[in-house]
Amino acid sequence: MEFNKNSIIGLVLMLALAFGVSWYNAKTAQEDAEQQALALANQPKEVKTTSPKPNSKNNAPAQASPSISPSDATEKYGVFGVQVFEKPGQSVLENDKIKVVINHKGANIQNVTLKSEEYKTYWGKKDIQLFDPAQNQMNWIWKDKTKGEQGSWRFVFKANEIVKDERGNQSLTLTLADSTGKQFSVTYSLSSGSHMVQCDVKKTNLDNNWDNTPGNFQLHWQTAGMHNEKGIQSERSRSSIFFTPMGKDRDYLSETAGDEKVIEEKINWVAFKQNYFSAAVVSNNGFGENALLRVMTPENDTVHTKIFNAHLPVDLSTGQAQLQFFFGPNEQGILDATQVAEFDRIIDYGWGIIGWVNKYAVRPLFWFLSSWIGSFGIIILIVTLVIKMVLFPITWKNLLNGAKMRSIKPELDELNKKFENKDPMEKQQAQMALYRQLGVSPFAGCIPVLIQMPVLYAMFRFFPAEIVLRGKSFLWAEDLAAYDSILSLPFDIPFYGAHVSLFTLLMTASTFLYTRMNMSSQPAMTQPGMPNMNVMMNIFTFMMLFFFNSMPSGLTMYYFAANMMSIGQMWAIKKYFINEDSIRAAIDDNKKKPVKKSSFQQRLEEMQNAQKKKLEDQKKKLK
Repeated sequence: MEFNKNSIIGLVLMLALAFGVSWYNAKTAQEDAEQQALALANQPKEVKTTSPKPNSKNNAPAQASPSISPSDATEKYGVFGVQVFEKPGQSVLENDKIKVVINHKGANIQNVTLKSEEYKTYWGKKDIQLFDPAQNQMNWIWKDKTKGEQGSWRFVFKANEIVKDERGNQSLTLTLADSTGKQFSVTYSLSSGSHMVQCDVKKTNLDNNWDNTPGNFQLHWQTAGMHNEKGIQSERSRSSIFFTPMGKDRDYLSETAGDEKVIEEKINWVAFKQNYFSAAVVSNNGFGENALLRVMTPENDTVHTKIFNAHLPVDLSTGQAQLQFFFGPNEQGILDATQVAEFDRIIDYGWGIIGWVNKYAVRPLFWFLSSWIGSFGIIILIVTLVIKMVLFPITWKNLLNGAKMRSIKPELDELNKKFENKDPMEKQQAQMALYRQLGVSPFAGCIPVLIQMPVLYAMFRFFPAEIVLRGKSFLWAEDLAAYDSILSLPFDIPFYGAHVSLFTLLMTASTFLYTRMNMSSQPAMTQPGMPNMNVMMNIFTFMMLFFFNSMPSGLTMYYFAANMMSIGQMWAIKKYFINEDSIRAAIDDNKKKPVKKSSFQQRLEEMQNAQKKKLEDQKKKLK
């Protein structure tokens, strides 16, 4: 990480802002929880769910009272009322990737488990569950013209035998039907080697019974994400609802606090992102307008990360609809294979140029090296070395500019003394003239900083997002996708945690050393009102201990390695590439040459003179 004065000030302000946001979020966590509870209590009527609270067995309320006769049930629940008395059961669709448990009561997906040996929970090394089956409510909602709103959770669907073909593809159809040919069916299909479950919804001869007004048939899905990673707070900070409006860019709800949004336009897909894994539903034709999305953080809960809730209108006006469910890891190749627009952006590599750097440069480099090298710790070191080599010319340019500015310090001191207590605009013009005469640009360090900043921030986004680092160990870090801990504290330090990360300590110490070296190579700030940079850098370094202590160890290891390489580069550049005597001699030669003004410099000077004249005229009027 290369810094000059401007970049140091910017980074300090950025980190101070992030620290302040973290403090504010922690301070208002209880208020958020209360507001979320209030939002649930005041849920809008148009999206009000009829889904009950789940029980431990089948996620549905107790069956209708035996005292209700089949005719009474039909009168109360509509043409399929008699099927509230059926015996509930479950069926399983399974391939080498996922195991999907389907509940006959409600015709819903009750549980999904990833079968891959590559992905296990941090705690206990168990199979990954994408959500808690005891907290999962998935229901088909329709409006009966005479009976009002009805939900599939009330009815036990008749399930056929699972159909399998020679390629390992499977399908299961669950049906509600009466004796007159009226029917509602849901078919789930799972292909061999796929993370996608095809879902076909169909109604037959129900136009006289069901209200076909758009928005009256919906999929309501509420579930709770499971705590699978090391450090639940970090896991929560990267879990939320992601979605894409039809034909637009991916969007998402807040990852740091409870959030709710009604989407007025059609939605292509909705994903319950659980850090490195997602459960998603896709509609190629788009879910209807005014879908409700809500995410909440459960209070005093160490088992669940977030509560996800989606009410999605499904167009069943033609009698059938097709959806797809995705259950799997947030891995670039797997998400790309779905061929769903913007689906790969469930992985949040950052916006704009930050995301491009990660997606098209950093990630391909990581995966290329992983095909040759087994240790991801070594890969991080190699990637760091490659990045520092690519940025070496920029580093050299930055240090060279610092050496030039340091060389003209005597002239600047003399000028400042000459224009002390005089018009600031005259002083500024004199400074610009001096820079032109000496052949030095005060802005030469800005471009190198701007070029480096996307890379610096790209790595900050890459390590928490990249699943390939999950579970990979290096030295004392048992998981490069989570924080490393060399000491567990018997108490929790506010904003710091109850552990000590060694890579964070090393990163902080190396940052302190590097910035001290870099500050010594920069000209001292003598202008009145300028902050004390030594104090600012000490505050900056201290804040890093808090901000990075729970960050992925791969990230803090990268910054530590980058700092050490930067220290080595600074030493080599100063010793072998920069000769301050030659720089001073060139500046002295420039003093003897006539000053040439560029067209830009001429226009700038004209603007300054015009502004000066305007101020003088205003002063005269006031007198």
